[in-house]
Amino acid sequence: MITAFESIGHQVTLVCPAYSKRALGISLGMTGVTAKETQSARGVIKLYFTQFLELLYNFVSFLRLVWNILRTQPDFVYERYSCYHFGGVLACWLLRTPIVLEVNSTYAGRFRRRQLAFPRICRWIEFWVLRTSNLVCVVSQPLRFCVMDRQVPSERIIVTPNSVNPNQLVIDVDSRSGIRRRLRIGNDSVVIGFVGSLRRWHGIEFLAQAIPRIVAKNPKCVFLIVGTGELEGELRRSIQENNSLDSVRFTGGVPYQDVPQYIVAMDIGLMPDSNEWGSPMKILEYMLQGKAVVAPKLGPIEEILQNGKTGILFDRLNLDEFVSAILELLESEEFRKAIGCNAQDYVLSERTWTANAEKVVLATQTL
Repeated sequence: MITAFESIGHQVTLVCPAYSKRALGISLGMTGVTAKETQSARGVIKLYFTQFLELLYNFVSFLRLVWNILRTQPDFVYERYSCYHFGGVLACWLLRTPIVLEVNSTYAGRFRRRQLAFPRICRWIEFWVLRTSNLVCVVSQPLRFCVMDRQVPSERIIVTPNSVNPNQLVIDVDSRSGIRRRLRIGNDSVVIGFVGSLRRWHGIEFLAQAIPRIVAKNPKCVFLIVGTGELEGELRRSIQENNSLDSVRFTGGVPYQDVPQYIVAMDIGLMPDSNEWGSPMKILEYMLQGKAVVAPKLGPIEEILQNGKTGILFDRLNLDEFVSAILELLESEEFRKAIGCNAQDYVLSERTWTANAEKVVLATQTL
């Protein structure tokens, strides 16, 4: 969104913690404490301590934003909502500065994304920041209904789903063969890829069940797993136990700017599972590079993919349908390319960050 705002002529001042300057990449995924860790006393202590620090961070963000608002006098503040965070909204409320809150997930409403140490505090904060923000941008219709549950007027909520940056479209014809050569994948192999952190809600265990069945039907196919995470070891063990390890390539964590080149090396992009409210970036990134996508039938995904035209949809966690969809694409290069071409045309015309930025700016003019 920063690049998109700048591309339509706006000046953006970035106000964020120093930690945000770390190298971007697909590494360990969710930070914090896993559900498994909280089964021990040490994990519970870590949970409470970590989330207490998140609450304390509001003092830092509040002071930092007050200083920058007074210094730059912005037309509005654009903030991505995070659990327990109210410092930004409080600063804008006190200084009478419009704030646009981008909501990718809720933590105390219909869709509870994480285990909470202080659920009542989280519920109060979430209710207050959603009600107080001048404009709320959500990434899907299900999230819009979730925000409306907090008595936020519908006219103050707009849907701005995740989108693509056309500048990330890879047109270097050597990228595909170069990545494949480095990963020991033949140019005649059909590559089935997954991009993302290897965590439970991405359906990694489900993917592990599918791989041996697909390899058994089509031994020449290769799976390319781009990313790492807490389930990588479990995924590797499962694949090895099913004697399919030779048909799988793991890249580990990679810098985000390199991800498009890995996608170009693929023929099929997978989204094994998702949640009921998110707008999956990986699907859009597959589509941008012209890849055929296989994904579950969930509301936000059906807002992106048209079954049989811009992607293939299957009933969520239905292993037979998931495998059949992949095998159908494996059998027909013409079908794969048609799906991928339609998908690319769609995202370039309908799903760009610039369009989102223009929509937000237009909405702020009535604040």
